[in-house]
Amino acid sequence: MVVQDFLESNSGIAPKLIMTDEDQSMRIRIEQVFPNTMHRLCMWHILMKLTEKVGTTMKNNPDFHERFMSCVWGSETPSEFESQWCSIISDFGLADNTWLQEKYESRNSWIPAYFMETHLGGILRTTSRSESENAFFRHFANRNLALIEFWVRFETALEEQRQKELQEDNASLHTLPMLKTCWSIESHGRDVYTHEVFAEFQCQVVAARDYCHVKSIVQVGEVRTIGISSKSGKVRVVSFNTSTKAAHCSCRMFESLGIICRHIIVVLRNEGCDEIPSQYVLHRWTKMAARQLSYDANGHELEGPSTCLSPTIKKLYSETCSKFSLALHASKHCEEKMRYFHKVVGDAFTQLEQMGAISEQSKVQDFESFVGTSFPSVISIHPPDVANTKGSVKRLKRGSEQTVNQKKKSIQKVPD
Repeated sequence: MVVQDFLESNSGIAPKLIMTDEDQSMRIRIEQVFPNTMHRLCMWHILMKLTEKVGTTMKNNPDFHERFMSCVWGSETPSEFESQWCSIISDFGLADNTWLQEKYESRNSWIPAYFMETHLGGILRTTSRSESENAFFRHFANRNLALIEFWVRFETALEEQRQKELQEDNASLHTLPMLKTCWSIESHGRDVYTHEVFAEFQCQVVAARDYCHVKSIVQVGEVRTIGISSKSGKVRVVSFNTSTKAAHCSCRMFESLGIICRHIIVVLRNEGCDEIPSQYVLHRWTKMAARQLSYDANGHELEGPSTCLSPTIKKLYSETCSKFSLALHASKHCEEKMRYFHKVVGDAFTQLEQMGAISEQSKVQDFESFVGTSFPSVISIHPPDVANTKGSVKRLKRGSEQTVNQKKKSIQKVPD
């Protein structure tokens, strides 16, 4: 087991969850290599087959489609999903549908209700994140590249991603999105969250203002249980500790996405909380998340571009960048602080110039130093022939695609 040996030799930690399509060989290998890792199936790949598996009658039935999608995507507990699923099967006479029976038997591997307690920042349902990364790297590399050429291009792709991340970090630090309510908790979210995460949080704030209403309140000791109704008509239950400000909602949005839901926001506002409690502000969603350094078990930095710099210089470089960003953020609202910071940076730069210029290595020299040899001018070793492994074979077309192709062929054969 190559992957297992790698994890053990590097004191690695197996992933909590792996998401794939319904490939059986991958399922078997994941069970062998990662026995304690949850294996989840991609919902997009499954739901793409729905229309051809239920027949044309159900395909054109808007009531069935709406109820089925509500059941799959909207169920918040396993019991809720199972109840709705059985009701749909009964109402639309689908008890004999073999494919639906199989999907129901494997429900705990693809229905979100069975994964609500697993925090993966919302990346729980499809393999789209992995597929988008594959598409991105295909712009830089292909199967015909030599290994060292692939490495150079791979590093270039990573640098483009880092540059984009820096641009987004700069926008989050130095610009402010528009507020949509007068609630202080929204303003606090804008101050601490990145723009992307704040957009998600802001949607919950607006929904809390426009659609949520308190239906019931029961107090037992320090724990207050509040029933909150929303636009869907479903009543969620929020348990709130008046002493610790700890809240838990039956929708379990925070457990899944790491952002408090509209129901908890209503409770916090009614309790007079002007800010999001610190235990509900995940550091990974904040503007300062990228400023925190990460190291492996050996003390080596995990983030940052791969260069031939020594570990000591790399660590100092990262710490300097972090302190610079924090200082810039701390002084941007005060002219006196900004002038002082500007002078200090200018003096430091002048001193560095007086110490003598340092010629930087080119990218090619960096990689030659990395591999310990110079690049050959003529490459005599060429890539091997492509093997027919997973992902390289011709994709089998679904029934709907075959029908469309047959119609196109029949139209083309019609004489003028």
